[in-house]
Amino acid sequence: MGNKAVKQAKSKLPRRRSGTENSTNYESTVVGSEHGPYDRLQIAQYEEIGLLKVRHDLFVVALDIGTSSSGYAISRYDAYKRDPLQISTFGWNSRTDGFQHFKTLSAVLLTPDGERHSIGYDAEYYYINTLQEAEREKWFYFQNFKMRLYDQKISRDLMLHDVKGKPQKALKIFSCIIQGLREDFTARLTDQIPNFGAGPVDHDIHWVITVPAIWDEKAKQFMRVAAKEAGILSDKLSIALEPEAAALYCRYLPVEKLLGVAKDEEAPKLKTFCPGAEYLIVDLGGGTVDITAHRILPGGALQEIMAASGGSWGSLAINEEFLKFVGELTEPSIMQTVKETHPDDFLSFMSAFENKKRTFSKDDERIILQVPQSIRDVMCEKLGKSVESHIEEIERTQDVKFQRDKMYIYNEAFTKLLKETIDKIILHVIEVIESGKLKIDSIVLVGGFAECDLLKYTFRTSFPDKRILVPEDPVLAVLKGAVLCGRNPQVLQSRVCRYTYGISTTVDFDEKKFPSDKKIRLGDRILARDIFNIHIKAHETVRIGQKGKPKKYYLNRDDQNQLDLEIYATKSTNPVFTTDNGVVFMGILVINVPKSEAQDNASRYFSVSFLLDGTEMEVEAIDSATNKSTGVKFDFIG
Repeated sequence: MGNKAVKQAKSKLPRRRSGTENSTNYESTVVGSEHGPYDRLQIAQYEEIGLLKVRHDLFVVALDIGTSSSGYAISRYDAYKRDPLQISTFGWNSRTDGFQHFKTLSAVLLTPDGERHSIGYDAEYYYINTLQEAEREKWFYFQNFKMRLYDQKISRDLMLHDVKGKPQKALKIFSCIIQGLREDFTARLTDQIPNFGAGPVDHDIHWVITVPAIWDEKAKQFMRVAAKEAGILSDKLSIALEPEAAALYCRYLPVEKLLGVAKDEEAPKLKTFCPGAEYLIVDLGGGTVDITAHRILPGGALQEIMAASGGSWGSLAINEEFLKFVGELTEPSIMQTVKETHPDDFLSFMSAFENKKRTFSKDDERIILQVPQSIRDVMCEKLGKSVESHIEEIERTQDVKFQRDKMYIYNEAFTKLLKETIDKIILHVIEVIESGKLKIDSIVLVGGFAECDLLKYTFRTSFPDKRILVPEDPVLAVLKGAVLCGRNPQVLQSRVCRYTYGISTTVDFDEKKFPSDKKIRLGDRILARDIFNIHIKAHETVRIGQKGKPKKYYLNRDDQNQLDLEIYATKSTNPVFTTDNGVVFMGILVINVPKSEAQDNASRYFSVSFLLDGTEMEVEAIDSATNKSTGVKFDFIG
């Protein structure tokens, strides 16, 4: 949301104390005095409400770890029963720009010893305004790091590099921001509710962490491990897919809360969220764009009607275009030099651009950016002349003007900066609708980039036959929706699989079917190796909680106490070998093998069934010796 809008919303948000302690004042709706002293509720885990199960935990807290910004929201159980949209979010003060924001920065500051010092705007302010240049060489400042989990080889040893190129383990940085948000929440909750600290807080809270729908199982497990290291119990944590969360939130909204809809004229005709309606959700985040489509079922549940898709066309892609633009105007290495030598001014400059990008209107004559003196000095030094005279020499005065400490970018040039990324999003949405033959009549835009006026205008002109709907707080749609996902874990009834998942196995060798390089000998048997034994197929619609067809996997040795199975994934619907092009090794499925005298291991096997019981893959393994389920676990990140 732009700065003007945030100013107008200040009176509705709780104030936030300055300093590095990250203290937040909660809205009274969270723990209002009507509740009296804190009382631990002794209730079942779920309650049946209509066709849906509602989680009973006293609090559901959602953590939205975004590429550029992060935050949390909470729902108390008794408030939820009165009104599901009674969800509290929080204002975060930025001492860098002087405004209050709906989320804080996705930033982490570590001391020279590698200990967490602060997160968010507090981390930014301390790094930029408190540390001296010599000190910054020793401290670690990380920002905009979430994209490293997209389309990367993820492991526990994955490294991130801070703004000055110094390394730390990615797992540590993600754990730090989760822990910072968690401690910020629990500290204030303990302050506000009498007797809350009398017992373990963990058992009263169910946590939800959001991830893009286009992330794979490795990235989801990485976030789960990071949360565990941040002190969140695994059995009190859910993973919510961002567009699904946003869809659930928008489904609860009255139509007058969707911008661009005239309450008196359009509301009676709007059928977007009625049973049978189909709509597209476009989650426009900082790093990625997530797109999925849902159908509303009788009773209020959701059905996914196409596999989630998207790409790295979030608003940070425009930041990269802006840096290229500055490089074209001056000299390609200038902004990299500024980033390395004056990281404080670089961050301030890019923060100012971020705000202008979101508030820019197609009718604005120009935008004005404050240029720190250090950036002007580097430009002049590299160019060997003033920036003003250089712009005149290269005949770019129609695009930009530098005057004293300001940079003016004119409408056409600024529009071009945004349009390249916006057009990629539009083209992908067109492809999704046409390839899936979707008969949607509405497109819902959520996420921080959905605030961009030019983006909304482009969607409306590109899809004149569709309703383009934007909630009044698009930057919070995922966060608030994640709380609702935590309360309604079974709201999505079916999902369309993005990948084909299977296990590598061996079968009897058939020279008519298999090439000779797949032939191996095991005892007296001649087998074919690297066979992709399919459990779930790409584009297959799977009902949540429904088990797939079980498949048998035999033990190899009498002394075997665990069975390790290799899991693979591919976008192909009919892979034959795990070595085929496009097949990716995901990790190991570890099955515990209990001791048993009922059956010797030579004929003992486990019937393995894949199932989707939410947003994460689960597996059941039935021991043939006991006909009982045994312990299983995934190891996707090593």
